[in-house]
Amino acid sequence: MLHEPIMPAAAIPIDQRSGRRHAIVLLVGRVRHADGEAACLVHDISANGLMARFTAAPMVGDRLWIEVRGLPEVAATVRWVDGFRGGVEFDTGQDIAGVFCLRDDHGHVARTPRFTMTASASLRIADRRIAVDILDISPGGAKLRGDIPLAAGQAGSIVLPELETPMFGTICWHREDRLGFRFATPLTLANLSRVLGCG
Repeated sequence: MLHEPIMPAAAIPIDQRSGRRHAIVLLVGRVRHADGEAACLVHDISANGLMARFTAAPMVGDRLWIEVRGLPEVAATVRWVDGFRGGVEFDTGQDIAGVFCLRDDHGHVARTPRFTMTASASLRIADRRIAVDILDISPGGAKLRGDIPLAAGQAGSIVLPELETPMFGTICWHREDRLGFRFATPLTLANLSRVLGCG
């Protein structure tokens, strides 16, 4: 079972062979493949590929499309596997500088990939229990739909599918029937995978 917490990326150069920069990171990635979509935890990245822990063991030769913060979705091939860990080679070299930036070129906070989903959840704000629909989710929060008058900054909790323990957090924005809920503590990869139904 996966228990690694999702933590902010920390770049530590560890290899300069052949002029390629390899770095240790700890980022959630979004993986698309023939069977659907899942999450992974990226441990090591370079311009040519990455090493990650997957929620389902990959196979050498698998084709997939992977997205992490600071990179667009990249087509890739699995080159080696050790249990749930695998090495992935990108089809084309990537500029990985953006992976280590907390803000993009426009000054916006760089976002972790979001996972589209359709599920119901129970949101609690003060003494009110509110039924909401989850539209998408990431380790840091969720976009919800619910016809309820709420204000940014209100604290509360949400019970997510497949999780018994509520996630505490705050409303970070509200527009019409949509709202953003930011988790006080990011989801672990194991819990994110459970919510997505792939763990």
